[in-house]
Amino acid sequence: MVIESIRKFSHAVPFVPYEICTVSGETYEIPHPDFILVPPKGSYVVVIDPKDPKEAPNHISALLIERATPLDGQRRRKTRKRP
Repeated sequence: MVIESIRKFSHAVPFVPYEICTVSGETYEIPHPDFILVPPKGSYVVVIDPKDPKEAPNHISALLIERATPLDGQRRRKTRKRP
């Protein structure tokens, strides 16, 4: 079930940013566990937009979530070897 994988992503140590994709093609980025709430019953998730946290939260039905995947790590800082 997708909700279980979202719970695993949210409780992973160390946390790895991920995104939730819906059947309509919308994606929701989860950069930190503070931006998502998964109630115990697991029939929906609540996602806060990290770009505008003052905006109303998004309530997404578990039936509409297609997948949760880790982000590709584009934000991670690359280190260079010094000569």
